Formats: sequence, C-alpha cells, structure tokens
Amino acid sequence: MKTLLDILGRLSLFISAICVISMTAIITYQVVARYIFNDSPAWSERLSLVLLAYLVFFGAASGVYQKFHIRIDALRNAVPDWLGRGFEALAHVAVAIAGLIMMVAGTQLTTALWDFAIPALGVPRGIALLPLMFAGGLICLFSVANLAELMTSDSSKA
Repeated sequence: MKTLLDILGRLSLFISAICVISMTAIITYQVVARYIFNDSPAWSERLSLVLLAYLVFFGAASGVYQKFHIRIDALRNAVPDWLGRGFEALAHVAVAIAGLIMMVAGTQLTTALWDFAIPALGVPRGIALLPLMFAGGLICLFSVANLAELMTSDSSKA
C-alpha cells in the first residue's frame, strides 16, 4: 500500500510540475505574441487558468501526502503529547472529510457541466473541473493514510 501511495504522491507532484512548466511557456508565448506580433491568442489565458486549477489541486494533494501543507503547531506543542496526537488525528479526519466533499461535489459539478464547452478552447467545461474530483479523492486517501500512520505509531508507543 505504501508503494501505491508513493506513486500517487509523486504523480500528483509531477502533474503540478508539468502544469507550472506549461503555464510558464503559454504565458511567455502570449506576452511575446501580444507585444511583438500584436496578435495575442485567445486560448492562452483560458488554458493557463485550466492548468492553474490542476496545479493547485494536485499540489494540495501532494502537500497532504508529503505533510508540507500549512499547519499551526502552537496548540499541539502546548499540550501533553497524548492530547496533541488527538488534535493531529482530528486534523487528519477533517482534511479527509474535506477531500471527500471535494471529490463528491467535484464529481457532481464535472458531470453537470460536461456538456458545456469552454468557448476559447472548444473542450468540455468538465475538463477544467476534473482536478476537484481526482485531487479530492487523493487528499482523502492521503489523509486516511496519515491517520493510519499516526494511529500505528501511537499503538507501538503505548
């Protein structure tokens, strides 16, 4: 299971990296086309926004997997270890629930808007919403795995 989680975590980071590189190339092309050739492509801004959604959501999933997401440890560090671990477990559960909500709502939104096209790109609007569904599922999965790891380390110390 750890190997599968590692692959999914690296895939999330890879998707985010590809999106950053692609966005940089597209925006550079747009600026050059606008200021040098006076002919800015209509699709470049919309495609960059779609890629931004992929970047953010898969980056968030990778952050949950690698545990580099934002968290505040002041309260956890101010209480006894057993209570701090309880707070950490509660945080993992909350993030898993948020990921589940993202996945379910993202699926509903993606399927509801799939038939409508993004005018500048000519592709279904659901393509721009797919990261909600997939990254939400990954966030939920990674949070549950982090919770299991916390509980396993708890039981081995007791």
